[in-house]
Amino acid sequence: MIKIKDKLTLGIAAAIIANIIVSTIDLVCYKLNINQFNRFQIAASPYFQVPDVDTIPAIIVGIIADFSVAAFFGVIMVYILFYTGADFYYVKGLFVALIFWLMLYGIVLRLNIARIDPVDPGTNLVHLAIHLILGFLTAWIITKHGIPPKNRSDN
Repeated sequence: MIKIKDKLTLGIAAAIIANIIVSTIDLVCYKLNINQFNRFQIAASPYFQVPDVDTIPAIIVGIIADFSVAAFFGVIMVYILFYTGADFYYVKGLFVALIFWLMLYGIVLRLNIARIDPVDPGTNLVHLAIHLILGFLTAWIITKHGIPPKNRSDN
C-alpha cells in the first residue's frame, strides 16, 4: 500500500481520486436526466454563458475548477484529520463535505457568481449525495494512505 507522507500531496491525491468517482456518478445521473446540470457545467458557468457550458473549452475549465475545489477540500481534510486524529474519519469527512456543500450551493451560487443556480430537486439531491460520498471517500483514502487512527492504548 502506498503511504504518502507529504500532507498537501496526500490531500490533493485523495480528493482527486474520490472526485473521479463522484464525477462519474454525477455524469451518469445527468445522462439519466436525474439532475439538470452536472458539476462541470456549474463550475464553468462563472466563466461562460449558460448556452456555452457544453462546449469543449467550458468543459475543460469546468473540470479544472471542480477538481481544484475538490483538491482544496482534500487538503483541509488532511489537516483536520492530522490535528484531530483519524478516529471517526467518516464523521469528519461527512461534516466537512456538508459544510462545503452548504457554502458552495447555499451561499456562493446564490450570490450570482455562477450563471447556473440549480433549484431543481434532482440536481440538488444528487449534488448533496455526491458531496457526502466525496467527503467519505476522501477521508477514507487519507486514512488508508497517510494518517492512521490513533492507537487507543496510547491514551
